[in-house]
Amino acid sequence: MSSLGSARVVVIGGGIVGCSILYHLAKLGATDSILVERQELTSGSSWHAAGNLFSLTSPSNVQRIQKYTIELYAQMERESEQPVGYHPTGGLVLASTREELDTLKIACGQARRNGIEAAFVSMNEARQLAPILNTEGLHAVLFEPLKGHVDPASATQAFAAAARKLGAKVLRRTPVIGTQYLPSGEWEVETTAGTIRAEYVVNAAGLWAREVAELAGVSLPLAPVEHHYMVTEAVPEIAGLSRELPTISDSDAAYYSRQEGHGLLLGAYESTCHHWAVDGTPRDFGHELLPNDLSRMSVNLEKAMQRMPCLQTAGIKRIINGPMIFSPDLGPLLGPHPALRNYMCAAGVMTGFNQGGGIGRMIAEWIIEGEPSLDMTCWDVSRFYPWATKQFTLERTGYFYEHRDDRVYPHQEHQVGRPVRKFPTFDFHDRHRAVFGFANGWEYPLWYASQSEERIEHPSYGRANWFGAVGEECRAVRRSVGLFDVSTYAKYEVVGPMAEDWLSRILAGRVPAKAGKTALSPMVSKAGRLVGDFTVSRLGPERFVLIGAGSMEAIHMRRFMDYLPTDGVQLHNRSAAWAGAMIAGPNARALLKRLTSEDVSNDVFPFLSNSSLNIDGVGRVVALRVSFTGELGYELFCPIAEGPTLLERLAEAGSEYGIRLAGSRALMSLRLEKSFPSWGLELSSDYTPFESGLDRFIDLKRGDFIGRDALLTASRSQSSEKLVSIIIDASHLDCFGGEAVFRNGERIGYVSSGGYGHTVSESLALAYLLPDAIEDGADVEVEIIGSRYASRISLRPRFDSHGERMRA
Repeated sequence: MSSLGSARVVVIGGGIVGCSILYHLAKLGATDSILVERQELTSGSSWHAAGNLFSLTSPSNVQRIQKYTIELYAQMERESEQPVGYHPTGGLVLASTREELDTLKIACGQARRNGIEAAFVSMNEARQLAPILNTEGLHAVLFEPLKGHVDPASATQAFAAAARKLGAKVLRRTPVIGTQYLPSGEWEVETTAGTIRAEYVVNAAGLWAREVAELAGVSLPLAPVEHHYMVTEAVPEIAGLSRELPTISDSDAAYYSRQEGHGLLLGAYESTCHHWAVDGTPRDFGHELLPNDLSRMSVNLEKAMQRMPCLQTAGIKRIINGPMIFSPDLGPLLGPHPALRNYMCAAGVMTGFNQGGGIGRMIAEWIIEGEPSLDMTCWDVSRFYPWATKQFTLERTGYFYEHRDDRVYPHQEHQVGRPVRKFPTFDFHDRHRAVFGFANGWEYPLWYASQSEERIEHPSYGRANWFGAVGEECRAVRRSVGLFDVSTYAKYEVVGPMAEDWLSRILAGRVPAKAGKTALSPMVSKAGRLVGDFTVSRLGPERFVLIGAGSMEAIHMRRFMDYLPTDGVQLHNRSAAWAGAMIAGPNARALLKRLTSEDVSNDVFPFLSNSSLNIDGVGRVVALRVSFTGELGYELFCPIAEGPTLLERLAEAGSEYGIRLAGSRALMSLRLEKSFPSWGLELSSDYTPFESGLDRFIDLKRGDFIGRDALLTASRSQSSEKLVSIIIDASHLDCFGGEAVFRNGERIGYVSSGGYGHTVSESLALAYLLPDAIEDGADVEVEIIGSRYASRISLRPRFDSHGERMRA
């Protein structure tokens, strides 16, 4: 087969996402990049998309992605010298219920962090903006200024044109038929026209992302679904307007609409999801549509007619039923595939024209700079690896499509598709009436219901039905001893003569010098941003154990493998092989003494140390003296098969002390009382150790390690924000993250997480604030569901501020 040359990057797929990636690659200097498209640009989902734009969403980084994408369109018109069909109309979001009004208040507060000032308008103002709107019965109307729409074909072509101007190439009608990773570390991309050698491959193949992934020997958890929208004939009430209508959406009625010519485009997420091509997208599918069935959106249409009466007499011009492809949580699959080197994914993008610009930038930064400028963990392709099955994918995509417009409450869990993975300890917790959560495919205890309590959660914006049970669990830990299952933690064993040197290279903290010692250590990127946070224990001269956040397991492993030498170090992922239990509380040591004959006194087994203990009936366990509750505590790890016995023995021996089973909801409350940051909330690659307070675990004077130069530079300047605790005067609700913080009427930061401190009887939050605004005891206000609550800053933990109890 003939050669088509070489490229720094080959992007597979010519939709909006692929073209945006190509543009951003070229913008960052990789002008020798090539995009290959099987048919014409936009063939697939892009050409029939509605092209709607909106910015209010969560989490914050997704909002930033969407804001960047929307603001990029004007720039694309200038750079490509062709129109993108951008209509910055703004949009009206309708609140038909009080719960939806609260949802919009929350969204407004969270948006302030990113400079988005959405505002509520009066009913009269809403009708002036959209004369076709019937506001009767509405609780509120929100005006979102960044809403609008863009022409799908024009926008896609503009990205491609701008990329070509910078020197990148686009090959149309060039289907990819093979991808092979070569011993040289390059990829060979085989097309019907010839082969291309590349350093990186990007799978942005949209509807065909599954098939393209299979060419590389991997699978992606994606499923296509059918989606309807319709366009009306000209509507006299619209034709007579002197300006374009804002977009109109109603989450409770699950529809969206915008002006199309002199008519309306109306789409809906139907109450019954219809999957399409579950066994593979047809190769010859392109600019086709699927048979339509407007009856699927009849309920949505009826509600839309009540809000926009002009629809009742409008003729239907065309009906669009086209396929879209989704991941199990409807979020994109982005980043390096955990099983492949230099293979980037940009698949499953639901709202490509709303997110494609930002996604293109993230992928380009990942390739050229080694990491994206925003933390993309929530969309990382590794979040479903390797456990997401086809059945799980079908069940979750179906459910979340049907419930696309449902409001999502804080800490809400979804039962569909579960269970997928269960530790052997599951049955123990099930017998004790655990209410389970879901993380990284695993079931784990959230809290335990008494015989008189419902064993189900009823989430809300206030204090939910688990509030009382979690409070009892917290008080039991502080009073005597609690038992937690920590099997879902990420667990790694590192052995070999070069193990210490390797860990000293990849970790920013000091590696314990002696066997039996344990330390806390961040892991940072070359840019000095947090990419991991570990408990590091030295079990022997050449043996170490690292414990980290379970949700980061695949990302940890991806990073470890990037730096793992070919010899001298063996890395074993024990995350699914070891079970874990944690006991915490004043009687934790007394409990442990009942199960082992070995000396666990404070002199022999002090805080931040480890030991191999023989537990009666279980055998040897790896025991760590650490604490995430602020209490005297131990984490015990054993082979997975011994996990149930370990829990049984701890529960039996602890009965003398009134031991109480406690779940993750209690753990998160207890750590708030201690001002301990948590991964994914206070800790992520959006932050440096100096901002998050982890700099105290870093020794910049020791030898070179990854990220040291960046940290040295950061240490010489003031951080842009700092993490502090806040006490909130709220008696019936708590923060859950994203709330704006004000001092003297000026916004000074945002809440990263919050909840109730059951043993200090205070509503608490951790927040990132401007350093100049931080003062111990200073009065501030926190905006919760649209109202500002008097609060104050605390620079010390609210419980045992000197840490005496966990060192006892």
